[in-house]
Amino acid sequence: MTPSSPMATTAKIPQWTIQDLDALLTQQEWQAADQVTLALLLKRANRTTEGWLDDITIAQLPCDALHDLDQHWVRYSSGQFGFSVQHEIYTEMAQGDAFAFSRQVGWTISPYRCLGFYKFYDFLNFSLDAPPGHLPARWFWQIPWHQSLRMGGVGTGRGAAFGDANMLDAMMLRLERCQQV
Repeated sequence: MTPSSPMATTAKIPQWTIQDLDALLTQQEWQAADQVTLALLLKRANRTTEGWLDDITIAQLPCDALHDLDQHWVRYSSGQFGFSVQHEIYTEMAQGDAFAFSRQVGWTISPYRCLGFYKFYDFLNFSLDAPPGHLPARWFWQIPWHQSLRMGGVGTGRGAAFGDANMLDAMMLRLERCQQV
């Protein structure tokens, strides 16, 4: 079954829970936990049909959902991963520099801006050896194929694409605003 087949749109989407995320994080199943994190964000944003987030949706994510997910990631990774870790890195750097942030957290292929392509999602480091803030990442990677192609990517996701700061900036601004709540 391919993503464009009619059956794909009617297939039952797993109903993940925060307990599922806990179980995966406890077992250090970082990639599966990352995918469940995106599923939980999509559920809270009412975007399970779309299967991806955009900057407008990110700007409206419920703060309690972000806080809850972040606390689980931070706790089970001993402070290595989480949205708050990403936000801290982002604010310590020159804000608005998506490339510098992406390079710092290990999302890009090359340290040079002119070759600053994003890694394919499966090539991310799903271990505690990853740089701080490396995960969760699926929220940023999961984009529709047409958006990926527009940014120079191959297929779906950000793999081999150039950066698009909109989603990253939207998430960091949302995290900033949620800190004030």
